[in-house]
Amino acid sequence: MGTPLLPLLVALQLFAAFSPAAASPHISAVISQSGLDFAKDLLVSHAAETLTPLSVPDIEKSMSIPLVGTVRMTASGIVLHSLTVTNSTVAVGDTGVVVAASLASANLTMEWGYSYSTWVVTVSDCGNASIQVEGMEVGVSMGMKNQNGSLKLSVMECGCYIKELDITLNGGASWFYQVFIDAFSNHIRSSVENAITQKIMKGALKLDSFLGNLPKKINLDSVAAMNVTFVNDPLFKSSSVEFDIDGLFIPSNETTAPRDMLLGDIKFALPFGSSSKMLWISLDEDVFNSVSALYFKAGLLQRMVERIPDQFLLNTASWRFLIPQLYKKYPDDNMLLNISAISPPSVRINVGRIDATVELDITVNVLDFGKIVPVACMSVSVAVSGAAAVSGNNLGGRVELDYFSFTLKWSQVGKLHTVLVQTVLRTFLKNLFVPYVNSYLEQGFPLPIIKGFSIRDAYILTSYSKMIVSCDVSFIEPEALFPVQTQGRFTV
Repeated sequence: MGTPLLPLLVALQLFAAFSPAAASPHISAVISQSGLDFAKDLLVSHAAETLTPLSVPDIEKSMSIPLVGTVRMTASGIVLHSLTVTNSTVAVGDTGVVVAASLASANLTMEWGYSYSTWVVTVSDCGNASIQVEGMEVGVSMGMKNQNGSLKLSVMECGCYIKELDITLNGGASWFYQVFIDAFSNHIRSSVENAITQKIMKGALKLDSFLGNLPKKINLDSVAAMNVTFVNDPLFKSSSVEFDIDGLFIPSNETTAPRDMLLGDIKFALPFGSSSKMLWISLDEDVFNSVSALYFKAGLLQRMVERIPDQFLLNTASWRFLIPQLYKKYPDDNMLLNISAISPPSVRINVGRIDATVELDITVNVLDFGKIVPVACMSVSVAVSGAAAVSGNNLGGRVELDYFSFTLKWSQVGKLHTVLVQTVLRTFLKNLFVPYVNSYLEQGFPLPIIKGFSIRDAYILTSYSKMIVSCDVSFIEPEALFPVQTQGRFTV
């Protein structure tokens, strides 16, 4: 059975699959007031449903009644069956989040009984009762800290208040009704209040365990994984909560280990008009440069090209005017191009644009009687610009060729015809290199979104060295967010 307000705390971690920390954050995720309200509306209603049925401990009481004597009374099988939430609020303080819910009504049932002894006989009776609760309020104040890179949840204050109880007894003697109500009303009220409070506290303990087991990285592929470890404590502002994340890409087989934390002063200010969006994610350009460095180190930024749409360009006959000696030495031989990055591509984010440069070696090879023979090599500097886009929960993009320059690095077949080579290189870069790059960029990489939620209505801003994704969030998989109890273990 779920626990009240537990899901709300999980929702506050929409982007918090983070753990051990590095020196400084490269991604900042901010949940705005509208995002907090979304989480509260969605999950407090779920909490009200999962709170019921709630069993309340039995109550026993003895009291002396004139003309009757000492009467032993019991209220047992007390069960809270339904709750109706009229309104709820969420607010952010200096050290945590406060959630309060007001309930218009709640219904309980119970069994009652009494017995007393006279000189001659023992008298007893029993029946059932219905209880209507009016004016119930529930509130919890929670704080979160970064403990060795993981979130540590603590409940600072928690309570439940019931204004009135309306008890209707069925069965038994009428003389007993008012006596029972006078004796048990306050006890039932405090028992229900304590049961709800304890349920919230148990939920907080389970959530603390849940947060400690969140993934420490998000795998992109067999080469790269995003290090989604926490850096610094969550920052609680007047209407938002900020989480700072390491964010750099690491080898996918590397385990992130706790490191000494340097509490920096990097803060992410919400742009103008941000209250209309639930979520703001700021990504430093170092995030993109870290993944390009990994791919370069893994040797993935190179390709042997043997087939292209204009296949005639990969025959020495088409190069007879570009490199005359090439055709004379290898007439009508097929060619291969080895395109290799000689350094990691460099990404720069500026206001309104994203630029990247890559330094390439393009080696021209001839297939001479089945043997690959390198005949020339050009150093090519390529500049591209593009835009990012969000598809599902992935951040991807596309680029276009801006300009390039080249020099002859070495040649076994004499000098090149510069103007003609430039034309052919432009054709290769536009029709081969750029589409090849875009095939990777369009796949993108996952943004740090907790399972069960989906990004919608995303908008991307770029400023100096940062990309900012503003978006709303949809809840799509209840079972991913709301844990279930399975054989004594808390699973998600």
